Amino acid sequence: MNSLPAYTVRWHAPGSHSPGAEASYETHYPVRMNDGSVFELPLRALPGGEKAIALLMSNQTPFAVEAALTPMLVALAQRLSPETIAAVPTMGLDYARLVARGLGHAHYAALGLSRKFWYDDALSERVSSSTSPEQAKAIYLDPALISRVAGRRVVLVDDVINTGASAVAAIRLLQRAGAQVEGLVVALTEGHAWRDALAVLGEGWSERVHGAGHIPLFDREADGRWRPDPATL
Repeated sequence: MNSLPAYTVRWHAPGSHSPGAEASYETHYPVRMNDGSVFELPLRALPGGEKAIALLMSNQTPFAVEAALTPMLVALAQRLSPETIAAVPTMGLDYARLVARGLGHAHYAALGLSRKFWYDDALSERVSSSTSPEQAKAIYLDPALISRVAGRRVVLVDDVINTGASAVAAIRLLQRAGAQVEGLVVALTEGHAWRDALAVLGEGWSERVHGAGHIPLFDREADGRWRPDPATL
């Protein structure tokens, strides 16, 4: 059994915390958000132990962190005038629901990874996740939700975009269902690999991604600390 420290995220209100820029970090990375607040995210080593990520787990963060993030995401989505909010599964589900409620919507469209017996394979897209790359899976749209997205201005919501694979699959799926996908709202953009991934959707798609903050990837130093990779800042 792997032993990991407890998952802890610390949130500092705007103006209450001004961390200095450090060359490397030991356990947490301070993320400066659009509203001036700071989130300290735990660093987790990737397989192989030489690289790490700053980990936002929406289903493990304190409610106070969720409450602080939600208004930022609502403000970003509101600029795109969506008629429907759709969720990238699975970590985007919580935030999408909160954003839809914050916008005054009656409901939202939750994409899923579990195929129910009434689903149509024509309403699915294959995808792999950066945090579980060995598990090939598909994103599904429940046929009962087509009326929520077809012919409507849709904004996707997710927690983090990194490789862009899940975002591309979700966008293609919604477009096939007749949605007019206006953009993607995320709590955090991570690195820049997602920009190349979204290029397959057409010119300018990377500019339609709106994040409340940004996190780099990290390289292990000789002393065991983690240095942000300059190319991903």
